[in-house]
Amino acid sequence: MDYYERIQNSIDFIELHLKEEIDLVELANQAYFSVTHFYRVFQAMVGDSVKEYIRKRKLSNAGIELLSTDQRLIDVAFEYGFESQEVFTRAFSRAFGITPGRYRKQKNRLYLFEKANVKTMNLKDESGGVFMEPKIIFDKEFKIVGIKAAVKPGSSSIADLWGKFGSGRAEIRNPANPEVTLGLCEYMPNITEDSEFNYCACVEVNDLEGIPEGMTAKTIPPSKYAVFTHKGSMFGLKNTFDFIYGTWFPESGYELAERDTIEWYDSRSSDFSSPDYAFDIYIPLK
Repeated sequence: MDYYERIQNSIDFIELHLKEEIDLVELANQAYFSVTHFYRVFQAMVGDSVKEYIRKRKLSNAGIELLSTDQRLIDVAFEYGFESQEVFTRAFSRAFGITPGRYRKQKNRLYLFEKANVKTMNLKDESGGVFMEPKIIFDKEFKIVGIKAAVKPGSSSIADLWGKFGSGRAEIRNPANPEVTLGLCEYMPNITEDSEFNYCACVEVNDLEGIPEGMTAKTIPPSKYAVFTHKGSMFGLKNTFDFIYGTWFPESGYELAERDTIEWYDSRSSDFSSPDYAFDIYIPLK
């Protein structure tokens, strides 16, 4: 068993005991290291001290429960080993820049401190640098309005759909962020490379009142995503998806959720043929 496997064993142990008091000597034993050596190797591989890593994982899971359950704040705090709601609130605020109460009320997205996987931390491209490392987030429920159509990969139908949406976008009431446009690839079972799929050019809205004629609306449930940034011309997009599904997923330990994939276009996304072009791809995770 090499160092990576031994540290991963300790990470797996932490994950199984997040709602318990974790004995650090027992944790080092999971990796077959002395406590001193374990601390040094863990921090070198993971980037956080053992205690800091455990704290971040507890807070991330607590944050998900704040959005996905009706548990009282104090019950969530006790569940993850915080001695009081005040201590939990201070730790949560330091980690995420918002109090847990306000976070639950505003339903902001949360950039998670996810379970570490020492394999993915060492994914390299041929030049020796990290090719693409996603951010893992837990996003709030939100609503979209746009134009949907069945399209085929690589066809002009997607560009035609965006052109049609651009002509009618001004009719959409109450957009949540006028600077951002979304592309929604609806999850459909049994899709092949030759299949049509449902694609929606859309924007997030604050409510679903007054939907323009010919447009559709949808509510996206709270979800966890791996957010990848595609950089460069759209002509290289296939390489990005090949990396996501062919390299990152097999090494990451994550599983794809049966939910919609989302494209996020903002001020970086003007000239799709430019080498400076960029947009984000939200891949749903279980």
